[in-house]
Amino acid sequence: MNRGLLVACSAAFTLLTGSRARAQGVGEMCAASYEQAQQLVRDRALQRARAELRLCVSSCPAALAHDCQSWSEMVERDMPSVALSATSADGGAPGRVRVLLDGALLVDALPMGPVEVDPGRHTLTFEDAAGTRVVAVVTLAPGDKALPITVRFPAAAPRAPAGSAAPVRQRWPLVLAGAGVVALGVGAFLGIKGHIDRGELRSRCAPDCPADEVEAIDLAWKIGAISAGLGLVAAGTGALLYFQLDPAAPAAPAAGVALSPGVALSPGGAALSLRGSF
Repeated sequence: MNRGLLVACSAAFTLLTGSRARAQGVGEMCAASYEQAQQLVRDRALQRARAELRLCVSSCPAALAHDCQSWSEMVERDMPSVALSATSADGGAPGRVRVLLDGALLVDALPMGPVEVDPGRHTLTFEDAAGTRVVAVVTLAPGDKALPITVRFPAAAPRAPAGSAAPVRQRWPLVLAGAGVVALGVGAFLGIKGHIDRGELRSRCAPDCPADEVEAIDLAWKIGAISAGLGLVAAGTGALLYFQLDPAAPAAPAAGVALSPGVALSPGGAALSLRGSF
């Protein structure tokens, strides 16, 4: 008999302790949601406040739950919403469009009905399937309902065919001018070398220098003159075509530009001087 009484008392104590623990847990949850909901309402974070108020209504005693229910009705009344829509450049449907709210995904596709958004200033980014974006900045006041937000996507820029070359005016005139500059350099080098070789030959054997050595220097001068002449024509033609084909390019400089000894470009034409005597 005493043993049965002891078991009964132990069971009653366990139930009482568990009830108090559960009551204490419910009380802490109620207090946290009750306070947090009020702060969120003050901060106009209405969507988060709504979740806390629902928790408050379900976990608090009747008096506190009544307060939370009243605040919940106020939140529902003040919660703004937007009606999102978009059109393509020609006024048609742009296809699938997703919308970001302040950088975070709001909807993955334009909804049929309004979408709730907290009050305040927001950046709405509409993005179509091609990745084109249109940004709208809106300020929502408490109580704004189904505020229409409509954007129009711009016309897609024409794409160049795959593998197409750059505009001719930007490429081949420059290639021609570059080749001309190289040829001018070769001609100038041969001219300078011939001048040096001639001086050495004159100091060594003039006026009875070997004919083959004189002919070698003369041949180098001729090749240099031809190279420089062709280079001058190519460089001048390339530069002229580039500036004529590109109206936005600046005018060629008026002053002559010295390229190397004996070679010069000027507005009045071109000249090449490679001469000497033995």
